[in-house]
Amino acid sequence: MMFSALVVVLATCLGWLPLTIAENEGRSLDADVLYRAGDVALDDWPSCDFFVVHTQHGFSLMEWQRGSGIFGEGDDIYGLTDHTGLQTVLVASLILSGQISIRVEAVGLDLPHAQAAFYKRCKVH
Repeated sequence: MMFSALVVVLATCLGWLPLTIAENEGRSLDADVLYRAGDVALDDWPSCDFFVVHTQHGFSLMEWQRGSGIFGEGDDIYGLTDHTGLQTVLVASLILSGQISIRVEAVGLDLPHAQAAFYKRCKVH
């Protein structure tokens, strides 16, 4: 876990992770992106923009929208992955870390349903 915290600190220092203090609130507006949500469980990048993240609440189905597109299975995801809709998350990998925009399509799935959706969407067998 020390490595993950180091990545977030480094990303913040390099400006990859914007931290804005809300006036009169004393907290970061982007605090949710500091929360380690899980890790990439299934992906077929660059062939498919659809991927699966393993979270504390099961598996979330996601589609990459824009941003740093270099990520792979096992990479840490920071941000809100248990809420459907458009989200901005931080991907921390050994190769490259950065923010990406994603569309969370489904949350709280079990592994067989997540795998079925991934294989169908990415045409992987």
